[in-house]
Amino acid sequence: MRFLPLPLVALLALGSFSPAAAADSAPKIEETARRLFKAHADSVITVRATVALTMSAGDSPSQSRDQTVEEFGTIVTADGLVVVAASAIDPATAADGRMVNMRGSQVKLSVTSEVKEARFIMPDGSEIPAVVVFKDRDLNLAYLRPEAGAEEAKDAKFIPIVLSATQKLGVLDEVVVLSRLDKAMGRTACIECDAVRAVLEKPRAYYSIHISTTGLPVFGNSGNFAGFITTRFGSAGDNGGISMSPVVLPAAEVVKSIEQAKAKPAVVPAAKPVEAKK
Repeated sequence: MRFLPLPLVALLALGSFSPAAAADSAPKIEETARRLFKAHADSVITVRATVALTMSAGDSPSQSRDQTVEEFGTIVTADGLVVVAASAIDPATAADGRMVNMRGSQVKLSVTSEVKEARFIMPDGSEIPAVVVFKDRDLNLAYLRPEAGAEEAKDAKFIPIVLSATQKLGVLDEVVVLSRLDKAMGRTACIECDAVRAVLEKPRAYYSIHISTTGLPVFGNSGNFAGFITTRFGSAGDNGGISMSPVVLPAAEVVKSIEQAKAKPAVVPAAKPVEAKK
């Protein structure tokens, strides 16, 4: 009987642990997606808000109006703390103080916005009145909670995403994004798979993926939380204007911001003035 030399045996043994074999042992993205969808499809909800907006450009008279928006938000605590992209419900986050080109000259925008009313539209279609409790304008994140003492929230079940384990991403890493369809499609829970196409390092760390809908959580192939889709704002160049780029804010930054928001209590809305009888 002939025996293989020991060095050759060692090489063959190492070959059994090749990168290809390690890759085969990693979970398939479809398996991760199915697992996340089963456990956390209801972690993404719709947030409807009525926003009072006042804006002026340079010396032009200010203009005011109310607008109603519907945006996605992600539940991050079991008592109903929900994170959204701040600019989705607070346009001043993106525009206030920026320079834009009007009639051939640069003027400064002055923008204020305030959420007059907000509601969570839950997966079962029920609605819960909510209030903004914290804004992190630097990260373009805003947080809402159910109104303190709201009857509609007493029996509500909030399913938060898991934040205890996170994952950093690299170029071409596969990701899973929890989402919902729009109102016309019954706001049905859905899920998408994507891949990281770029990793930005300045002005801060961001990931770029193809999915651009803000307010959604992003998970790595491991199933761990990897980030949150928001919008990065900047100057559009010499011609003025504001550039808007959807980005994934890495999990580490999001978790720090969530910890700050957790300390903010729910707010009882001020009573509306009673109209005098005619």
